[in-house]
Amino acid sequence: MAELYKLLLVDDEDDVRGRISSRIHSDSGFQVVGKAGNGYDALELIEKLCPDIVLTDIKMPYIDGIELAKIIRRDYPMTRVAFISGYDEFDYAKQAIDLNVLSYLMKPVTSSDMELFLSKVKKQLDTEREELKNISSIKEKYNDILPIIGDSFLSSLLHSSDLNAADIDKLSVYGINLGKSKFITCLIDLDKNLDFNILDIEKSKVKIIEILKTKFNNYKLKHILVISDGIVMIINLTGSGIKEIDRILFEVLKASEEYLKIDIKIGVSRIFNELNRLPRSFKEAKKSLGYSRFMNLTRIVYASEFVDIRSNGAIISGEDLSSLDNIIRYGTEDAIIEYLEKIRLKLTNNSSDFLVNREFIMISFANLLMNLSGSVKNNLMEELEAYHTVEELIEYVKKQIFDYRNSDANIQYSKTEKMLQSILEYIDNNYSDQSLSLERTCDEMDISVSYLSMLLKKQKGITFNKYLVKTRLEKAKELLKYTKLKVVDVSRECGYNEVYYFSHSFKKFTGVSPREYRKNENI
Repeated sequence: MAELYKLLLVDDEDDVRGRISSRIHSDSGFQVVGKAGNGYDALELIEKLCPDIVLTDIKMPYIDGIELAKIIRRDYPMTRVAFISGYDEFDYAKQAIDLNVLSYLMKPVTSSDMELFLSKVKKQLDTEREELKNISSIKEKYNDILPIIGDSFLSSLLHSSDLNAADIDKLSVYGINLGKSKFITCLIDLDKNLDFNILDIEKSKVKIIEILKTKFNNYKLKHILVISDGIVMIINLTGSGIKEIDRILFEVLKASEEYLKIDIKIGVSRIFNELNRLPRSFKEAKKSLGYSRFMNLTRIVYASEFVDIRSNGAIISGEDLSSLDNIIRYGTEDAIIEYLEKIRLKLTNNSSDFLVNREFIMISFANLLMNLSGSVKNNLMEELEAYHTVEELIEYVKKQIFDYRNSDANIQYSKTEKMLQSILEYIDNNYSDQSLSLERTCDEMDISVSYLSMLLKKQKGITFNKYLVKTRLEKAKELLKYTKLKVVDVSRECGYNEVYYFSHSFKKFTGVSPREYRKNENI
């Protein structure tokens, strides 16, 4: 039997929830996994149960159905919404259309209404899932849009210097014409710990590309291609801001996680204005992704807000040292040790070459170390020249590399801690403002919604909304205990516009009502 779709029912009337729930049978393809009497409780259940559909009344206390749908669309993009209402008003229907709501059911909901609604929704969900699973059809679409020869040429250009006019003209011949505007480059990386063979990984890339194409359907000026490092997407930002891109990338993350069971990470470059700067943009996205792997903090990393992209001043001579530079920045400790061992063996096996080219090798290692640290160490050459054997030299370089890695990790961690502290201080200073929200906090901090959410989750193990509620209710406990403010005033001081919902939340948080808490604390 096919797995049933999960449905969450939200209505402030118990008997209505009961009647509607009784009309939803397993043979419809759906099961009611939860019920909520208001929007706040619904959000808690959505986070816990991950329903496919939320069927919600519009007129409800605290958070109405319209506001609930907006939050779901923003924070839970894979969950679909349908409205039920006793109000046949055009404004509600218009807002439902704007919010991409599946359906608008009028009360009282009859059995035939529910049967028709569930049949229609199931057909949509089945089609959506089938398209994501149909690898052969995905490959056909992929091959139609991305000619292999054009992708191969573009892939080679990503690792070059700035593009020239001939490169751009040649791309246009291959059907790759991004126009003239502002661009960003995204590099999508699949979880390297997947227990997949190479064929499965390549199939997974194709599936993710289909998700990207679906989610960025309205972006006509874009290009997606597969490279050895993952998936590259170049987006023309005409008419769109970075916040809109962030919202869609977050949807891509969730779709990949829920439908494909694959975790991905995304590195995003700074905005660039000229297509000839595409290789630089790709390197920024790659570097952002490299820091994500290294720091393990977030799954969408922006060069503009997380990674300090330093210019490569000194040039490392020699293919070996150039490769080592990349491994140091993005690889594991074991990979660094393994590559240094290759260099050691190469120098040991050619000891005469080492003696002849010793000064050149010292300068190359000095350039490498100074390039990594971003500074000049006055006695670095003296320290290098003190080592006369290959083994001693490699051990010294290894120590310097790991010292740099640890220092760089501490710097990035310190930046993260400072950002987190700023976020928490902002919430602590503004919790009494009823309009305080995740998006407003992101605007104030000048960071993306996905980064703030993942930062709180990673560092504090909590969502933004839960931290805000906890802060408000802890302050409420203080006011009830140490002041004589009325409960309604305490509610207002703590950012609640409804004293009834404040009492409901307080009792859920402490186990007692505000009045009982004040009485118990003052005995």
